[in-house]
Amino acid sequence: MHGHICIILKESLKYIPVIGEGMMFWSFIFLARNWAKDKARLQSSLAKIKSQVSGHWSGSQKLAPIWLLIFPEGTNISVNGRNASKRWAEKSGQPDMVHCLLPKSTGLHYCLQELKGTVEWVYDCTIAYDGVP
Repeated sequence: MHGHICIILKESLKYIPVIGEGMMFWSFIFLARNWAKDKARLQSSLAKIKSQVSGHWSGSQKLAPIWLLIFPEGTNISVNGRNASKRWAEKSGQPDMVHCLLPKSTGLHYCLQELKGTVEWVYDCTIAYDGVP
């Protein structure tokens, strides 16, 4: 059994008729992509995730399996996106990427800190779209 899934995505998606309401019903975490606003939201949501137990299935107090899918970016490679990625690479002392945007890791790092002791694996999946120059 895969357990629960919690998806973190950009806030504007919650305003899509029907789909947005469904995402809110399933307690998806919506980010404003502004750390000052998002930190408190993440802290509250991650505390709820961390406290979920599987006791009602197995009688144990082990944490239930949870998939935390982080998809807040939704940005493709445009001139503005490339320039912002290059500036971030320079600011953070990392090499700039050519075929994708350099991710900002603040949110991921915060999630891992808040869920410390509950995370066994982290998967990175970069999506590429055919036809995007």
